[in-house]
Amino acid sequence: MTSKTFRKALAIGGFTLIEALVAMAIGGFGLMAVARLQLGLQAESDLAKQLSEANFIGQQRIEQLRAFQQVAAFDATALAAGKWGYGNIATGTQSVTGSNAVYTVNWTISDAASGVPYKTAQVVVQWTDRQGGAQQALLTTAIAGTDPAAALGLGIPPVGTPIRRPKDRDLNVPVPAVDLGDGTSAFTPPGAAADLRLVFNNTTGLLTKRCTGSDSDPATWTCENIDGYLVSGYVGFGAKAVVGPGSAINLNFTLTEGTQSGCYDDSGATTPTYAGYITYTCVIIGSDHDSDAATRSRWSGRSDLAGLTIGSTKDDSKVCRYSADYNGNGLIDNSEHPASYDQVTESLENQNFLVVAGNDACPTGTLLETTVQHQPAPEPEPEPAP
Repeated sequence: MTSKTFRKALAIGGFTLIEALVAMAIGGFGLMAVARLQLGLQAESDLAKQLSEANFIGQQRIEQLRAFQQVAAFDATALAAGKWGYGNIATGTQSVTGSNAVYTVNWTISDAASGVPYKTAQVVVQWTDRQGGAQQALLTTAIAGTDPAAALGLGIPPVGTPIRRPKDRDLNVPVPAVDLGDGTSAFTPPGAAADLRLVFNNTTGLLTKRCTGSDSDPATWTCENIDGYLVSGYVGFGAKAVVGPGSAINLNFTLTEGTQSGCYDDSGATTPTYAGYITYTCVIIGSDHDSDAATRSRWSGRSDLAGLTIGSTKDDSKVCRYSADYNGNGLIDNSEHPASYDQVTESLENQNFLVVAGNDACPTGTLLETTVQHQPAPEPEPEPAP
């Protein structure tokens, strides 16, 4: 090999060695970056875990402060036994060893203004992370000074029917009805004859008898057995209505099943039940669908106000009904005063109307103030164009 050839081979080998060293250096820097990233991710993961644990410890301390057994403070003996009262809640500190850190828990208690039964609690959970940095979690809450026994009523259901029934009777029995002491109650609707007695079963709420009697002794009454329901409510009047509370307005039912059996109102009373309104009560006899005695009778149909000149001028009357989806189920149920009732098996109250001038619109407002046109029947909406 000539000297020229040797020098050329040496030069080529030297460049190859330099390239290898450069590649190793670049790879080393890359590995260092990966290692630093891995350490950073581990630190962030540790911090997230510690923060979650610190919040849990703080919430646990808050729940312990809230779990007092009485409003008054316990004595030292009871405190040593693990009991404490609302009056014992005070500022304190505690050390808690967690899964990968030691936490210092400090809570500061502040009393509310005089006469206001609650305390404000601020809980600070502090710890040192793996890099030696100081960390903390802060939680704040209010602790009401109410008797813990009162809160039990929210979690422990009452014995028997959970809904409190007026006078321990079915909700369909009118509240003013007089208990007869034999499982029934008698009711005289406003505007009815003084000797009329509508008798309800206290357990089922069904209207079972219609009686007449001039004294309070049921044994002297003359009665007929019926299987009926009440429909009751009020008729109000707008400022421009051409009629008022003294007008001879009647309820008329157009029924597809069942029978209207008398309506009563106080429109002619010298002192109405409520000034500015007519109070009405109607009796509807249900229609039996089968021979099963356990199956309630039912009725279907529509109620309208009679005795009015219905029209669209200022000298006419328009009837609006209070109706809306009060229970939010997407339907207008029988109790929510639909245009027509369907398969009714209970008494209905608050089936209220408003009479306005014929050229006025039925008013709307909040959910309880919303009315819809009832008479004359509103024009159907036109079909969309194809």
